[in-house]
Amino acid sequence: MLRMEAFNFIQMASAYSQSLLSYAVDGAPRPFSASFVVSNQCNIHCSYCNFPGMTKAQLNLSEIELLFAKLKKMGVQRLGLLGGEPLLRKDIGEIVLLAKEKGFFVSMNSNLLLYEKKKHLLKEVDFWFTSIDGTPEKHQANRGVQDFDRIINAVRDIRKQGKKLIAICVVTNPDKAIADYLIDMAIKENIEIHFQPECYDTEIVQRSAPENQNQLDITEFWKYILKLKLSGAPISSSVPYLKYIIQWNNYSISSYYDETTRCAAGRGFLFIDTEGFAYPCAYTKGKMQGINLLTHDWQHDFDKKTPCTQCIVGPMLEFNVLFKNPATAIANSLGRLQ
Repeated sequence: MLRMEAFNFIQMASAYSQSLLSYAVDGAPRPFSASFVVSNQCNIHCSYCNFPGMTKAQLNLSEIELLFAKLKKMGVQRLGLLGGEPLLRKDIGEIVLLAKEKGFFVSMNSNLLLYEKKKHLLKEVDFWFTSIDGTPEKHQANRGVQDFDRIINAVRDIRKQGKKLIAICVVTNPDKAIADYLIDMAIKENIEIHFQPECYDTEIVQRSAPENQNQLDITEFWKYILKLKLSGAPISSSVPYLKYIIQWNNYSISSYYDETTRCAAGRGFLFIDTEGFAYPCAYTKGKMQGINLLTHDWQHDFDKKTPCTQCIVGPMLEFNVLFKNPATAIANSLGRLQ
């Protein structure tokens, strides 16, 4: 398993290095990572997620095969499959196999409620993400009534197979006790937790920050998460990521445009919706015109402009850390092979 991880790391490092070089010299976009929404449909409806309210149209297998071929030619090495809930697709196993045939490192982001029924189709998935927002009560308050034990049992089965898993916690209120609960759970289940701020005002979210949001309380919460991280807690969120969130001066605003700063979105990573339209990142969908990857060329047609350049949108901020703090990112990645 360690040998396979090392092999995957070398491939990923090579793709990332080429992407980083192109970004550094302001060359043609060369994303090493892509996130593809296989379906907007979901078996739950989270309080902060608009995916189930978006189009039900989705690519068929032949279109997905063409999409994957274009991504591979572009230089993409890491492919994230997500939704909605990707396991709702009857052909999800075939999609995974298509991705592996192209040589992608495949991650899957699932709520895991359908995992037991579909796990025989998912043996080729390399890395897993799921969502756990805290205690069963807190999780269900955010994501609706569901069988919390089913999620934990799926986590255990994935770990039993030797696959790594990160549980994402969307922080909807700054509760240190919930953070402590998640850390204890992560230690017990041998997983890592990624904390990310709740984000606002975009097509995939479509809700605004609460009026009673307390800037100081939120800052203190993120300082607490950083303290836990530095003490050795199983938190996957990087130190530069956490420090960046701590210095954010208005948590009711998730992103803004700063003409003095570049964003790596679209250059080092990109987001593809269910119909094959690509955007620099998920947060820019609805804020700019997408490019149809089935008929157009991203590297030629993307003008390297983004509607925002600064953000605290969890995954996008971590990707930007990769490009703005490459030495730290590489050191963290090497550490995970130990």
